Amino acid sequence: MNEKNHFGRFAFAALALALTISLVGNQATEANQAAPAEKTAVAVVNLEKTFNGLEEWLAVESQLMELGAKLEDEAERRKEEVEGLFADTEDYPVGSEKFKDAQRKYEIKALEFQAYVAMHQARSMEFNDTQIRRIYEQIKASAKAIADERGYDLVLVDDSVVPIPEDSQDILSQISSRRVLFARVQMDITEALIAEMNNAYRARGS
Repeated sequence: MNEKNHFGRFAFAALALALTISLVGNQATEANQAAPAEKTAVAVVNLEKTFNGLEEWLAVESQLMELGAKLEDEAERRKEEVEGLFADTEDYPVGSEKFKDAQRKYEIKALEFQAYVAMHQARSMEFNDTQIRRIYEQIKASAKAIADERGYDLVLVDDSVVPIPEDSQDILSQISSRRVLFARVQMDITEALIAEMNNAYRARGS
């Protein structure tokens, strides 16, 4: 009797273990068969082509050219003035009071000329950087608007279209900095982005 009870307890324990293993196995199988994550809808943008296709950026470049032309004209005028003052120093004996006075005027004007050129070059660079940053933020906002409209989850800058310079001194750094190796043409929304931004620019009155 005791042997039968012992056998019964053993059989029950074995049955319970088998059921536990079966349940764990079923759970593992269900986990492995879980629905895969939803695919991410991705689009790419050629950033350089976008900038070059924007009417607003062309207007900024025109402003920069105008500023550059004004700077060049004024710099040339000041340069001639400095050269004239230098020529004046040659009219007097070296060491004379008139020579010292002419040299002092020349040196002051030369310093003013250098300061003028440096100041306006810095202003031009600041203007350029400010406009690039401003338009880049607009590109990001417009890309988001298109993504929302078309259902894209991610919009990447397609750097695969930019060739690696053949004379690059650090080819490994150039390669490692790239983020896109390949993108199908159908994923490119550059033209749509340009059209969207140009329409918005015209609507603002250019």
